[in-house]
Amino acid sequence: MNELKPLDLDFGEILKIVEADFGDYRKAYEIEKYIKQRIKAVCEFYLRYKDKPALFSDEQFTIDWKYDRLTGTYIVELGNRYTEYNYWLFKLAFKSVLDEELKVFNE
Repeated sequence: MNELKPLDLDFGEILKIVEADFGDYRKAYEIEKYIKQRIKAVCEFYLRYKDKPALFSDEQFTIDWKYDRLTGTYIVELGNRYTEYNYWLFKLAFKSVLDEELKVFNE
């Protein structure tokens, strides 16, 4: 199991990869820049829509959601099952990193 720790984009590790495969240090800077931009963008995406299923539904694609007063959370309907909205949103935002299939809307 991987140790849980904050994200650290280590330039040295990127440089090792580039050196081993290409030998061009400039590519490492470009890779680091690209990765940081992508992570920043996905964090902004998640924070924009966290706890805001109506806004997500208006700006991205339509989802069936409701507020569960018993638990105090938003719920998204995925076909014949329900899941907590923020959990689903996180999985959606980071699905390429988490390498998981995710049902994103009703079929």
